[in-house]
Amino acid sequence: MQFKLSLVAASLLATLTLTGCNDDSSSTPTTPDVENPSPETGNPTPDNNVITIKAIDGYLVNAEICIDRNNNNACDTDEKLTVKTDKNGEAKISKEDAKFNIIVSAKASVTSDSDKSGKLDNDFQYIVSASDNIENKTISVTPFTTMAHTKDITLEAFASELDLPLNTIAGDYVAQKESDDNAQKAHAIARSITTTLPTTIASIDADKLVKTTTDISKILDEKINNKENLNNINIEFDEKGQAVSKEIYTTASYFAAGEEMWAVSLNKAFATQEGIDHAKVISANTLEMTRYNTNEKSTGEFTINGDAFISDGEADTFIYMTHDVSLAVPQNDGDLILWSKKDLRNKKAVYAETFANKTFFYISDDSKNYNPDPMMAKMTFTNNTVIITEEGESMEPLSWKINGENLFIDFPEGENDTSFKFIAKDRNLLITEDSTVKNMFGMFVANEGLAKDLLTKWKASSN
Repeated sequence: MQFKLSLVAASLLATLTLTGCNDDSSSTPTTPDVENPSPETGNPTPDNNVITIKAIDGYLVNAEICIDRNNNNACDTDEKLTVKTDKNGEAKISKEDAKFNIIVSAKASVTSDSDKSGKLDNDFQYIVSASDNIENKTISVTPFTTMAHTKDITLEAFASELDLPLNTIAGDYVAQKESDDNAQKAHAIARSITTTLPTTIASIDADKLVKTTTDISKILDEKINNKENLNNINIEFDEKGQAVSKEIYTTASYFAAGEEMWAVSLNKAFATQEGIDHAKVISANTLEMTRYNTNEKSTGEFTINGDAFISDGEADTFIYMTHDVSLAVPQNDGDLILWSKKDLRNKKAVYAETFANKTFFYISDDSKNYNPDPMMAKMTFTNNTVIITEEGESMEPLSWKINGENLFIDFPEGENDTSFKFIAKDRNLLITEDSTVKNMFGMFVANEGLAKDLLTKWKASSN
């Protein structure tokens, strides 16, 4: 949708078939060769000079490591190591570097988390305070070490505040949780608090973060009392600051037997042709699809390989996955497919708080046929105006408001105003349909890195 030229643009392409696209399969940097010494770049030599860093929410994969040598709680360029975390969240550093604070930086669309499919959707950092006991062979860097550091207390004191054992929050609670209820709670707290973290250590409000952690802990205690399983629960806070419980998924659990979901192509041409599908996994590896606009049913076999859903030899790769909004890129069709556990025929409510004083990156498709032409525009909202910037050019501020449950943007006389309804949303993505043009979709993305990655993968899928 080129806002500066036309307000009515076609939206997205490709089919809602279960065929698809492999991920970009970017390789995870491996642990450095311990026979090439270089403490400054994170390549220590002898084993007795090596310390293992373990970055845990779930295990963070492909996260950066920084040694905070100047003690400014920031990851300065000359403090970044060449090594990044592996599939177990681990990286090797020198014992000399372990004398300093250690920062782990996770990046949206680059770092992944063993808790869920796809890449992360937000940037954040963890930190662990310099340890006098460098004889430890493994140092965990977690939300708990981060909160203890920013509050300037020991991890032991913070464990006492949370009423959790020190060896739980200081260790690998992911590995411990299957046999330890305390570790299960610690893991649920960690992944929940991570969604509230700002992008840098310096931006953390320690008191606010600890209060949020305490609130999350109380909610989880209620769930424990109700005999609920914490392993797949994430506590998040909506735009009104209300705590909500969300399920988290891997691709395998998303398509487990008995699960159901709705799907639609974000391409206007194919969405118009095919409409919304309802999908249900009727037995292990068997999916039944019902197309609402024709009532046609079909059944097919599938397999899961990592983030890929494979059917008839082709794969849809999930590049983003939450309960409410999941996105998959087919292998050959130039499509972007929206999946959701919520019925996509029903509108989702948005509020002034959803947009006020925030910046989003709006993505849609400018094509008028089956060949996609995705575009992106930056939208910077104040309480009552929005500035739209596309291809480096900014429009004059436009007024906006929530009209009913739609986002209304008032364009100058002679151009069409926009009224977006929302068919799916989570804290990072809001999927729109133009209320005046059926099947014309778009999305508001909160994180610029995630937005650029979605745009790149969408374009790549059409090549």
